[in-house]
Amino acid sequence: MSIAAKDLPTLLALLEQHPEWREALRVLLLSEDLLRMPQEFEAFRAEVYRRLAELADALARSIEMQIRLAEAQARTEERVARLEEAVARLAEAQARTEERVARLEEAVVRLAEAQARTEERLARLEELTAQHAERIQSLEVTVARLAEAQARTEERLTRLEMRVARMEERIMRRLNAFGARWGLRSERAWREGMRVVLETVGFDVERWVAFDAQGEVFDYPSNVELDVVIRDGQTLIVELRTSVSRDALPTLERKVKFYERQTGRKVHRRILVTPWYEPGVDEMARRLGWEIYGEPEEIEAEQ
Repeated sequence: MSIAAKDLPTLLALLEQHPEWREALRVLLLSEDLLRMPQEFEAFRAEVYRRLAELADALARSIEMQIRLAEAQARTEERVARLEEAVARLAEAQARTEERVARLEEAVVRLAEAQARTEERLARLEELTAQHAERIQSLEVTVARLAEAQARTEERLTRLEMRVARMEERIMRRLNAFGARWGLRSERAWREGMRVVLETVGFDVERWVAFDAQGEVFDYPSNVELDVVIRDGQTLIVELRTSVSRDALPTLERKVKFYERQTGRKVHRRILVTPWYEPGVDEMARRLGWEIYGEPEEIEAEQ
């Protein structure tokens, strides 16, 4: 059976419809070597790709190792530079050490000479000590006798101090009893006299009296008295006392506050006239804003 050229399209259509015919035709047309060629080519290509991958991995490892070697080289060079610097410092330190050793050797020589002189002086001191040992022993005996005499003297002084303390106590009791009888009249007389002196030097003193029903000043209801001076539109409180204790100052300040609340006036100056006050009163008075004077003539015209 022959096939003409015009039958070729029909044959191709049949091969398209029957794949098994195409495979049979390919076996007939191609040799066995040509048939194996695609499989062998795929195997060859896979082997090439595998070797290329191995070469790429080896190249990457080589590059990484070169980088590590470069870093290690840099670290080595840095360490070498530090070692060279350390060696230079050590050389300088060695030179300084040798210089110090030389100075120490000189010092040792000087110390040896000084030691020899010291030993010579010690020998002389031992001789002097032996000579003064007897005198020292005699002085110790004398000091012991003086110590006994001092102890007896201190005992007598203690007894005298106790006697003086008892005498002072009796005197103070008598003075206190005398002051209790004499103090009220002298305080009143002194205050009246000082008020006259204030008026003489130009202060018009007014006696202000108000009843403290709530006990704000003395903690119980009582009259509150103050010497008040109104001068040039300013209010001055003048307290006249023969003596002032630390306990009296808070009471005086409460009296001033009571006066301000009762009258509505602001107190511009607080003046305390006294010939005597306890230690520390002046400092406490300044903190509270009080001026202290020994005589009315000492009061300043302006603060």
